[in-house]
Amino acid sequence: MVPFTHFFHAACASPMPDMLPDWYPAKRHPAPPDAPLFDWLCHEGSLTLRLTEAGDQDFRVELLKQAPEPAHDDEAAALGLSPGTLVWTREVLLHTAGAPRVYARSVAPTSALGNAAVELDSLGTTSLGHLLFRNPQIRRGPIEISRYPADRLPASWRSEGLWARRSHFSDGKLQLLVCEVFLQGWPLAGT
Repeated sequence: MVPFTHFFHAACASPMPDMLPDWYPAKRHPAPPDAPLFDWLCHEGSLTLRLTEAGDQDFRVELLKQAPEPAHDDEAAALGLSPGTLVWTREVLLHTAGAPRVYARSVAPTSALGNAAVELDSLGTTSLGHLLFRNPQIRRGPIEISRYPADRLPASWRSEGLWARRSHFSDGKLQLLVCEVFLQGWPLAGT
């Protein structure tokens, strides 16, 4: 497994459009969010299952985009690729309790797609987490957390200062980086 590279940037008076997230291991972030959000960010089980339970079984995946595109610099570094390398990309909104709650972006090197234990190209609106956590061949790396750049979010959901987590999943052939951004208003109090 390729170790994550941490990016540090100088403090700026205003955010730059290409500012990278500042990923830290979840338990060692110098300024983590308060509970219950921190608990959701650090949760190592299936986010799909947890959202389904928190939303009283009301869960669905909205596919926004699934296509090859250049990796963001931090994604490329985490996967051991050159900046701008073309990767398989999938962007979705995870809905529960009647509204979108999480924006998720998953990326994988296109070279590994045909050899993976999971068929990524045919997911449609199936939850990726549903497949990842049911496959004993797939291992999850450590969870990292960061504030997420608003300019990387879909226009309708852009907001400064949202928290995200990411994890590296691997079955030995497939290297998959999954980033989940918690949208405004989630988690709900008491979840």
